[in-house]
Amino acid sequence: MKMLTDREKWDIGKIAENENYYSALPERHRTAAVSLVAVLASGQNLEYVPDAVINRDICRAALLSKDVDLNILTKIPYPEVQKEAIKKFLDEGNNPFVIYSFADITDAKMAENAVKADAYCLQFVPDKLLTAELCKMAFNSPNADKKVLGFIPEKFQTPEIRKMAENKFGDSQAQKEVSPPPQKKGLSI
Repeated sequence: MKMLTDREKWDIGKIAENENYYSALPERHRTAAVSLVAVLASGQNLEYVPDAVINRDICRAALLSKDVDLNILTKIPYPEVQKEAIKKFLDEGNNPFVIYSFADITDAKMAENAVKADAYCLQFVPDKLLTAELCKMAFNSPNADKKVLGFIPEKFQTPEIRKMAENKFGDSQAQKEVSPPPQKKGLSI
């Protein structure tokens, strides 16, 4: 185990006094040990951890801080840690739509979990992960409504999907089309 330098001990003491001290530290003093203490003091400090220092343990420690919020999802560069954070926030009762709006959906399973939790999460799924099955799954989400069809790309709006929407919501796309207003006789002003 690596011993802390005197400088690290001093910086850690300053962070213990003031959690905002870390953001003012020069980058060369933001070592792994100092960064770990900083993110435990405040999850918001994860934003200031240098790329050369950040690791999964530091990200996980930030999730344990007293002030951690959904915004931290945008600062976690590791998909598996981001999934742990999503689970944590879901378990705490946060809205799935809000959680996934901060997250990067990186694989098919994550996309499936998002859409199952909230049909509107379909709009956060990257094109490369969208499938017809995922689009169909959106109609079975707890909050599926007519707007879901608008999140389905044209290439997946098959007759089967349109039929599912019609059966679930009671009207067809054709009925939604508005006829042009009648032409009035007379002069336009």
